[in-house]
Amino acid sequence: MNNRQQDKRQESRLTTEETVFIELTSAEPGVEIPPDIVISNSVDLSANGLRVTVDRNLVIGSILRACVQFRDSPQRYLLVTEVKWCRPHERAGEFIAGLALFESEGTDIQSWKELIAERFSD
Repeated sequence: MNNRQQDKRQESRLTTEETVFIELTSAEPGVEIPPDIVISNSVDLSANGLRVTVDRNLVIGSILRACVQFRDSPQRYLLVTEVKWCRPHERAGEFIAGLALFESEGTDIQSWKELIAERFSD
């Protein structure tokens, strides 16, 4: 990571590989087409964002719903994200993306922030 990217990060990050479900498209109400969901893995997490590896190039600026499932907990965290960047990863056919989290009603953003703070205090 270059110095410019490091300067943009103003918060601590947890380096952990957790399962992240990202909803790329959702079905219209009344239409019986299943949503397009990609299963990815986190690279690192913070209170306001996460980096994930995915098997496709995500569109920068897209607002996507995501669900994070921790290996050591049955709770899932429903979040709304914005794709800030996406680029090819070192493994062929994989991409790495930066997702920013939104403060949004109907999501688990508050409990997410509490969980991240708790994990930093451990």
